[in-house]
Amino acid sequence: MTAFGFPLAALALIVIGGALLSYVAKMRRNRSELRPVTEQLAAVAAILLATVAFFTQPGILGALIAVVALVPAGLFLVAIYTSREPGQPPNMHIGELAPEFAGITADGTSFRLSALRGQPVLLKFFRGLWCPYCIAELKELATVAPRFEELGVKLVAVSSDTPAEIARFEAKHRWPIALVADPSLEAHRLYNVQHRNFAPKRGPFRELAIPTTVLIGADGRVQWFVQSRDHRVRPHADWVLGMIVPFLSKKPRRALAA
Repeated sequence: MTAFGFPLAALALIVIGGALLSYVAKMRRNRSELRPVTEQLAAVAAILLATVAFFTQPGILGALIAVVALVPAGLFLVAIYTSREPGQPPNMHIGELAPEFAGITADGTSFRLSALRGQPVLLKFFRGLWCPYCIAELKELATVAPRFEELGVKLVAVSSDTPAEIARFEAKHRWPIALVADPSLEAHRLYNVQHRNFAPKRGPFRELAIPTTVLIGADGRVQWFVQSRDHRVRPHADWVLGMIVPFLSKKPRRALAA
């Protein structure tokens, strides 16, 4: 057993443990302004430390600690590097009618976008109710929902979850957001906001939403939209609110990219 093998293994575990704790904390706060560079560096450092420790004969306990650090660090690194979304242009244009689509709501009734004609709609495509970033984003949106309501804006969130899954979620949280199930991704494809990516549920790889937020005017026309280029980076609800207020009384502007 070398003098530094065991400490290296312990350090690797501390590094990846700290990175994971930081990741969870930011996820819960929807810290969308923070990029994943820090986590990438921490994961790489943990992998290098654990690998060196393992091959320096740190003893049985040290080798076990090195493996325990190596496995989550490797998986974490893969997850980070698959978080980038493609530069895929959505199938919608500012000033034109938003593509019509249908789905199933949490209470089991049918949903049609055109049924909301006459009031502004903030439409969100999200990856799924299993996605912690999506939950953080929706929770933040629900917190400021009364401010959207004052502006007459209807909040609608669409995912590839099943009707049963969104019904269970709705029964537990009761957020003032209309959840719409689109398990066949028909609506996603109409807007061209689907992309094959890693998914821990019904995965390991399948088509998921590119996180997208769309403001649709009372006349049914697209007024503004924003897409995430990394599914771990989402726009804050306050920022979205500030961006859409001018569009509720003025002519449409061009889209932005997060």
